[in-house]
Amino acid sequence: KFLGTMVLNAILWLVTTSAGLLVPQPRARSSVVSCCQRTLPQGWREVIDEASGKPYYYNSASGVTTWEAPVEVFGDAGGKASTRALTPASSWKVKLDLKAPSSAHTVTITGTVRFAEEEGYEPPQGKLSVDSCLPEGSLRLGEQPAQWSLSEDPEDRKDSLWIWGLFSDPLYPFLLFQLDLAAPVDFPEEGVCIPAGPLYFQVDHRRKDGAVQLGEGDVTYKVSEQLQADLVGLSDFTYNEPVPCGRIRFLDTAEGMSKNLL
Repeated sequence: KFLGTMVLNAILWLVTTSAGLLVPQPRARSSVVSCCQRTLPQGWREVIDEASGKPYYYNSASGVTTWEAPVEVFGDAGGKASTRALTPASSWKVKLDLKAPSSAHTVTITGTVRFAEEEGYEPPQGKLSVDSCLPEGSLRLGEQPAQWSLSEDPEDRKDSLWIWGLFSDPLYPFLLFQLDLAAPVDFPEEGVCIPAGPLYFQVDHRRKDGAVQLGEGDVTYKVSEQLQADLVGLSDFTYNEPVPCGRIRFLDTAEGMSKNLL
């Protein structure tokens, strides 16, 4: 009888063990749950809140946090552009090599920008948006306060370098626009910096086979100075003195433009 009991217990143990191997056992959920990656606008990150386990979204450049997933609101991209144009569908990579007038050093900022043209204007003009930048926080992200415009002669906006009817499109050789520095750009020399605020750009602009080409150009910022408008000092005005502070290069098409000009 004792021997039979031992055999029966052994059989029950084998059956229980085998069933455990065949039947999936419940296991503790990992503290980090991996989900399908969400497509977010440039500059935004998804972060898991430790208290609730729910995702929230953080923009390190602007410091904004939100529970709602951010979406693109700049223009109507309408998919990726096959031909480069000044539209939201075309993303442009830029490189800024900034140099303060009293510094021997250069600070580089890279970023991606997009343009959106407004209808009914001649010369063409529109809005400009910054999607991302490195170092983070160096440029103001999102739609910029000032508009971009194409220009024939930046020194004389009314001057015309082309004749109506001679060309199918005006030959605007320059793109004028602004980007906002979100913070001062500091240099190794003590007290030397480029102040936060708008940077002004004049970049080479061409059209080839219906595609837009953007090249290189100068960067300036402006220093305001109060000047007298008459000899007796009864009135004055503010003069914004442009200060050269580097160069900008559109990495997608600048090299091709240089080769075309050779």
